[in-house]
Amino acid sequence: MKKEQIVDMIGEAPDNYVKDAKEYKKKRRIPFPQWSKWMGGIAAVLALVILVNNIPTIPLVISAKAVSVASESRKTERPKRKNGGDPDEWRSQMDLWYAERDARDVLVEAASPSIADFAGLVSGEVLSGVDDINRVWSPVNAYIALAMTAELTGSETQAQVLDVLGADDAAELRRQISAVWEEIYENNGKEISVLANSLWLDKDVEYVQEKMDSIAYDYYASVYQGDLGSEKTNRAMTNWMRNQTGGMLKDRTGNVQIDPEDQVLAIASTIYFQSKWVDEFDKADNTQAIFHAVSGDVEATFMNKEEYEMNYNWGEDYGAVQIFLENGSFMWFILPDEGKTVDDVLASDEYMKMITEVYSSKDEERNSKRMKVNLSVPQFDVSAGVNLKESLRNIGLSELFDPAGCDFSPSFLPSDDFSLNPYVASIHQDTRVKIDEQGVTAASYIEIIGAGAAEPPDEIIDFVLDRPFVFAITKRDIPLFVGTVNMP
Repeated sequence: MKKEQIVDMIGEAPDNYVKDAKEYKKKRRIPFPQWSKWMGGIAAVLALVILVNNIPTIPLVISAKAVSVASESRKTERPKRKNGGDPDEWRSQMDLWYAERDARDVLVEAASPSIADFAGLVSGEVLSGVDDINRVWSPVNAYIALAMTAELTGSETQAQVLDVLGADDAAELRRQISAVWEEIYENNGKEISVLANSLWLDKDVEYVQEKMDSIAYDYYASVYQGDLGSEKTNRAMTNWMRNQTGGMLKDRTGNVQIDPEDQVLAIASTIYFQSKWVDEFDKADNTQAIFHAVSGDVEATFMNKEEYEMNYNWGEDYGAVQIFLENGSFMWFILPDEGKTVDDVLASDEYMKMITEVYSSKDEERNSKRMKVNLSVPQFDVSAGVNLKESLRNIGLSELFDPAGCDFSPSFLPSDDFSLNPYVASIHQDTRVKIDEQGVTAASYIEIIGAGAAEPPDEIIDFVLDRPFVFAITKRDIPLFVGTVNMP
């Protein structure tokens, strides 16, 4: 693989899960069950790999070990009051739980505007296109993976990454990422929302243990070292990603193939998300109808609700609604007005402010009205791969990709055999999105007829998803997934 090529992550994953290295004695941090055909609820998966190249050729030896193990979730479960239990002890536990939650809320609220700004800038870069191609990515997943590079880098490289992420310093970003990870985390067997991260080092890389431990603790990331690019390590990364995404991405990222030439490290991040609608669709109400794609009309299966009470929102070029999910998240459907396109929506940050509720003092409150909606949403199962490298370049991130300027010196030391000068060669992200009557898999769509920048005149409005639209999934004002559906 040439240094400028994207990692090829498309293929079939082996059946066996990744085996821990000999040094890895602890149990796996996030146990996922063998998923059955039941995918009712919202299941969203994404894998992002940042591949870093080194200019000199490094001799590779097959070897693997666990450098640092990802921290267990530090999010305390809400205490349950037991029959016959000590009420004073329960109240004391609740006080501690509230204190922890409030402290986390402060950090999440501080991080949300920066994540929203990042999501708005990059979404316009990676999702634009008036065509029949569906596009989707995970802003929070990419944000956390880039935050890990800020932790690993120094000097101008770190400063530029922090600037793109809207962070004042690495220490504050570190605390915010931990809080965001914990806020998103949910894994009760039915409602699932889990981010997982890993850092893979080549065998010949000499690392700073303190940095690796920080990655494991603050970013909930496991750090492995082995023969990067070898069949053994490629298979381990493949299985790690499959394990963390419940096998949902095996057709897209099922077989990691990192060429052994000049590879120094790789960052792999995933997100698995599954939740049911609060108010499910009735399959008996499904209809076959026409979706007006750019290339022509196609038939699609639409899920329908009549006179479904919800908030209808509108902006300069769109109308939008949000559907509640049982894990406290929202699914947004953003439909461009007649004569407008998804690119018109993405060109402004107005929609991102709406879905994240990030408004400055100069902004008016968002236009919203509680009303009854005849809702019609097409079913779909969308997979998309996104090359983030050029998009990140376009928003001001260049040092990471510069062989002469990228600085990983705070985390890695030169060896006797070569002078370490790594830089980021590629950033690739794969996502799959699916919706059905019970829930979603990280993608969605909606259309509003006769709506737009003005307040709707009636108390009932037809919300028909029959042309290209923008969708998003958010949790606590954090954009987990953003995408476009141009062809259901």
